[in-house]
Amino acid sequence: MVIVPATTGQMGVLPGHVPTIAELKPGVLSVHEGNDTTKYFVSSGFVFIHANSVADIIAVEAVPVDQIDASQVQKGLQEFTQKLNSASTDLEKAEAQIGVDVHSALNSALTG
Repeated sequence: MVIVPATTGQMGVLPGHVPTIAELKPGVLSVHEGNDTTKYFVSSGFVFIHANSVADIIAVEAVPVDQIDASQVQKGLQEFTQKLNSASTDLEKAEAQIGVDVHSALNSALTG
């Protein structure tokens, strides 16, 4: 089973799943194989679930959760929050908001 952070909510994918295309939001993607679970943080992307029970996951970034540096996440969250508060153009606001969203999701991935 694979659990993906879709923009519509967490989605569990098992063999025989209905063919689907979903956009990924920043969050934890977990791969369950028997009793083993591997967790990855994905910043964005798509999942393509095919009729033959294959799921293709296309992620901009995918990092094992256990390799994320919590202090860097906090530092990035503070920096992007400051940028968001001082942004003067729509582009600056959008870029800063993306940074805040990703770092907030990273922080959530680390805390549980």
